[in-house]
Amino acid sequence: MDAIRIERVSKSFGKGVIALDEVSLSVPEGDLFFLLGASGCGKTTLLRMIAGLEKPNGGSIYFGHRNVTNVPTHKREAAMMFQSYALWPHMTVGENVAFGLEERGIDGDELVDRTLEALKGVRLEGYEDRRIDQLSGGQQQRVALARALVVRPKCLLLDEPLSNLDAGLRLEMRGEIRRIVKEYKLTAVYVTHDQEEALSVADKIAVMNKGKVEQ
Repeated sequence: MDAIRIERVSKSFGKGVIALDEVSLSVPEGDLFFLLGASGCGKTTLLRMIAGLEKPNGGSIYFGHRNVTNVPTHKREAAMMFQSYALWPHMTVGENVAFGLEERGIDGDELVDRTLEALKGVRLEGYEDRRIDQLSGGQQQRVALARALVVRPKCLLLDEPLSNLDAGLRLEMRGEIRRIVKEYKLTAVYVTHDQEEALSVADKIAVMNKGKVEQ
């Protein structure tokens, strides 16, 4: 079964700026699916639409059999990890990870247990009381991943998550992201302009150019 289905989705910004031109694609359940293309090809716009952060001008988006085109972000069972990580420096690692659970009204022992479980999943046991500025770039990225995983999403969305890391860390985190996706049985959509990155870890790749899927 396809976890995500995009049907003839279009998006334009202002006059004559077409970001997506009737894009259709299917993401099989449990796949690590890459959107590959140069800057400005529409891949991040498509990812933001899957997340519910942008609305299409036309077309439909399905999660399984459910049409989520007009469903708000927090009701889609998807979690997005941004290029900048978007961590709060005034919070500890544990507080950053727990934030999404608090927003969903989860507290007490369940909040603590799920936070520690998510940190264990990204191999950061014992880091819950550290400050964000005490972490390396790779560790910060793991915190961002834990924050996405803690809400137990069905779909994980990643927007160029390795672009801020040095070459050695990028190689390490490629394998970590694939391990986490498979271990948690997630469907993941991953945006990159790096062909080597896509070929090394993807189950499937859609090559985008000028708002269209070329292959």
